[in-house]
Amino acid sequence: MRKKTVSFLLAVVMLLSLAACGGGNQGNNQQGGTQSNGNQDANQPSGGAQYYNLSMGTDPTSMDISRISDTYSTTIVTNVMEGLVRLGEENGDYVMRPGDAQTWDLSEDGTVWTFHLGDNKWSDGEPVTAEQYVYSLKRSIDPETGCPNDNFLSPIKGYDEIRNNGADPDTLAVEALDEKTLQITLAYPMASFLEMCSNSIYFPLRQDKVEEYGDKYGTEPEYTLFNGPYTMTEWVHNSSITLTKNPHYWDAANVQIETVHYAILGDSITVYNAYDTGDLDYVSTSEAEWMDKYLSDSANNVHVQTPTATLAYSFYNTKDELFQNANIRKAFTLAMDRVELNEMCFSGSNIPTYGWINTSISVGSTNFREYAGNTIQEMTDELTAQGKTPRDVLIEGMEELGLGSDPSTLTVTFSLAGTDDWFRTYGEYLQQSYQSTLGVNMEISFNDWAIFYDDVQNGNYQIAYMAWGAYYNDPYDMLSLFHTNNDAIMTGWSNAEFDKLVTEALGVQDEAARIEMYKQAEDILLREECAVCPVLTFVDNYFFRPYVTGYSTLTFGSTGLKGMSTGARP
Repeated sequence: MRKKTVSFLLAVVMLLSLAACGGGNQGNNQQGGTQSNGNQDANQPSGGAQYYNLSMGTDPTSMDISRISDTYSTTIVTNVMEGLVRLGEENGDYVMRPGDAQTWDLSEDGTVWTFHLGDNKWSDGEPVTAEQYVYSLKRSIDPETGCPNDNFLSPIKGYDEIRNNGADPDTLAVEALDEKTLQITLAYPMASFLEMCSNSIYFPLRQDKVEEYGDKYGTEPEYTLFNGPYTMTEWVHNSSITLTKNPHYWDAANVQIETVHYAILGDSITVYNAYDTGDLDYVSTSEAEWMDKYLSDSANNVHVQTPTATLAYSFYNTKDELFQNANIRKAFTLAMDRVELNEMCFSGSNIPTYGWINTSISVGSTNFREYAGNTIQEMTDELTAQGKTPRDVLIEGMEELGLGSDPSTLTVTFSLAGTDDWFRTYGEYLQQSYQSTLGVNMEISFNDWAIFYDDVQNGNYQIAYMAWGAYYNDPYDMLSLFHTNNDAIMTGWSNAEFDKLVTEALGVQDEAARIEMYKQAEDILLREECAVCPVLTFVDNYFFRPYVTGYSTLTFGSTGLKGMSTGARP
């Protein structure tokens, strides 16, 4: 367990389930919520049961745990599914709480985990079994499934042979010893494996329903099975999602909120206005105008603030004719003034970040960023000491590519995953900033999330912007995204030494040695190659109505809505 400082003790778990997953596209902290119909009672269940109204910025992609990587899907999945364990808190410490597994054992050599399942049931009343976990894990590792997060299975024995050498997915070292006993054998001891088991890729699946529904599985409530605190009872795509308490859930007695309604809203002004009119129970904002307004009314708005596990970043298509060059990428990375960007586009509310591992992640009791330093700031200082600027580095890269030495001849497209006012402001800032520092012509491409993400997946971009929330508290979580076999950031970048360091560090028990290996890997990623451009770590400001209670206080938490209450609602 890791003791957190006071400043970290104010996280809100249902949005930090966003941070426990990847690929979010929002940059303005507008994930939190509202209804949009101006009528607070529209989603109130009958009989005085507890209900909770909030929102998310865009439609989830799927409820299929083997195929999701976006924050929106994982937010819902965290509440409608149950894994082996749930990461929770106790007196400011991280603790592992029972999920489907009520107890677990570890072999003396640290490689064999045995999970003893309780009596949880699926939403159709069928029991949850160990074999369903075996099926789920083997389905996720199967290349035919196309799981975007299968790198989180890499500690399991057999992963490398399956992933890299075409071995049969059935050789993954997971076994149902009986109906209620699951055994997972690791390739090496891993100190943080139990934390990893709280993530969605380790959740179970019903083979009978996956095969019955085929490609429809996870696309609609009627084509999905649930074993968590809630079931999804309605999904009006791009409009709303309704969750209802699952009576078959093993710990249903401790689930107090009966109905949860998510309105899917991408416009922050609509969110804020609806919060003002009482259409939602919570809102998230970093905009100074709204922060001041809510802070001035403390009787009706409980302010909760925390640095999150979510990192905003720009990333490069290293297969692009221009951005294949490391000096070009380095120039764009060093040219970004993170302090100014934070002030201009985020009202100074977030943390300028100068390394890929964000400010919330530690190895044991050592904060990684404090150990590794502010890498990009150090690179900038070294460049200044040489009497050079990022523009000089850009010209070096241009000359290496035979493109001459005049940056004004370059036209670069920066892709953003939004079309609202915030994204317009962000795009204008980037355009002016890069024109000023590098002298290039910058065009901004605005698209909604679905089009943007499709372009990124198909390599149809030069530079793009996203945010990624860490799943669990270890640098491997973020570094493994760039492993050649994963490439979850979709840069096309690959480095054998980086791969080796990231993979081998997992099995190193000595914390000092492990953190140094992670630092060396990050140095390759940033100092040598600049494959990505970290920008800032989000600091979330949440405002709850006073009757909302039970939210978590830790950066890495996966309890979701389970422990929350709106029982004192007026």
